[in-house]
Amino acid sequence: MSKLSILIVEDEAIVAEDLAGTVRQLGYAVAGITATGEEAVELARRHRPALVLMDIRLAGAMDGVAAAQQIHRECQLPVLFLTAHSDPGMIGRAQQAGALGYILKPFDERDLRIQIEMALYKHAAERRLRESDERLALAISATHIGMFDWNLASGSILWTQTHEALFGYVPASPAVTTSSTTTTKHDYRRWADRVHPEDLPLVEEASRRCLQDNKPLEVQYRIIWPDGSVHWIETKGVFLHDNGQAANRMLGIAMDITDRKQVEEQLKAINDTLERRVEERTYELQETQRQCLHAEKLSAIGKLSASIAHEFNNPLQGILSVLKGVKKRAILEEEDRELLEAAIGEGDRIKDLIRSLQDFNRPSSGKKTVMDVHKSIDSILLLQKSDFVGRQIFVVRDYAENLPEIMAVPDQVTQVFLNLLANAADACPQSGGMITLSTWQEDERVAVAIKDTGAGIKAEDMEQIYQPFFTTKPEVKGTGLGLSVSYGIIKQHQGEIRVESSPDEGTTFTVLLPIEGRATATSANDT
Repeated sequence: MSKLSILIVEDEAIVAEDLAGTVRQLGYAVAGITATGEEAVELARRHRPALVLMDIRLAGAMDGVAAAQQIHRECQLPVLFLTAHSDPGMIGRAQQAGALGYILKPFDERDLRIQIEMALYKHAAERRLRESDERLALAISATHIGMFDWNLASGSILWTQTHEALFGYVPASPAVTTSSTTTTKHDYRRWADRVHPEDLPLVEEASRRCLQDNKPLEVQYRIIWPDGSVHWIETKGVFLHDNGQAANRMLGIAMDITDRKQVEEQLKAINDTLERRVEERTYELQETQRQCLHAEKLSAIGKLSASIAHEFNNPLQGILSVLKGVKKRAILEEEDRELLEAAIGEGDRIKDLIRSLQDFNRPSSGKKTVMDVHKSIDSILLLQKSDFVGRQIFVVRDYAENLPEIMAVPDQVTQVFLNLLANAADACPQSGGMITLSTWQEDERVAVAIKDTGAGIKAEDMEQIYQPFFTTKPEVKGTGLGLSVSYGIIKQHQGEIRVESSPDEGTTFTVLLPIEGRATATSANDT
């Protein structure tokens, strides 16, 4: 199958060549490149491309709008305008020229691909619609149009045999012969019985309104044939008056427009699909950009934090050495000794904080080994069991059977699980709560979900939870580094960490890590 070809009309040579390369990358052939409207018309006549990419402003006497008008008139080819200007007057001229759209410069490959696809889809649909109209015109020329004469006073209607065929009736024996066609006489109900029940009130109301306003009737509605098939009918008619009195007759025609309606519905479906596709791709791009910016922000904060920690580490070590030396050698009052011990304790806490800061952005240097996720979690639960029981926190394990092992640095990944479990426990209310641990295999990764029954994370805090020093816990309980360190560890393992939270419904953190090694045979347990 030969490629669809595209004619490029651009008076800047560099832009034209770049555009041609992009068109080829998108899988289309280039029918030609020209800088003038006159040559564009000639190339369109000669090559009949599937689409013309036309710059509005061109060198020469004929601009892009005039060239597009001539190409559309002579060749019926779709034109997509390229412009660096968004002048409403120029855009209005472009639309009148029959263009299917325009792209503002500069544009990227994605925008160009979407606009080309939309233009080709619309042109194909319009061609089908035009062919349908041509078939309709042929039907009219062959008298495949029903005609009727409705006597408003008596309610009787004269139908042509074509009219009967349109409504699915077998033509009756001729009752009245006119100079133009054979007609049969029916009452109003014979027509109304064929009209779709949902459409009949609308058609009758339109007829009454046109009769009252003395305007021609033009209405589209559905009819149902005896075999149950649904068809679309368009009726046009005029009301006739007797010597200036009230209308007493209506003359009109009826035609089947089912094909046209089907094409219109197909065109609408195509447009809806394209609009939905554009919205989806736009959302994907925005989400990707957001994730990239978030990762860059975390990396920058991590490097800055590690640098600051390094500057504080040596002076703090000296201070602690002095304080501990004083504690050993000096004879102090009990109150002074307590103050000294408190100062040493705070110094040790700050030292641990600095170590966490240094680890936050430090590449992993640990050795990866085969790791059983279930055993790692169970070991943490065993150590924290007494704390959970004392606080009335129940733990439910929903482990997947035959969960594959992972290749990881055990201490680091265990630290992540420990941080998430500690956060889940702290999130539970004072009266107690529940933590649910779930595991499963997702594609080529092992998934671990830790869900709590706490108050949830506020929407305004969601974007900050992985930032160093951000915490919603009291200062005595949290440093704001647990999630930051966990995020860094999971990323170093080529994994992913997700969070879902709703007010008063708790929070779920899900960790995904690549699969390595053999499967384990751990069954589900509840504690």
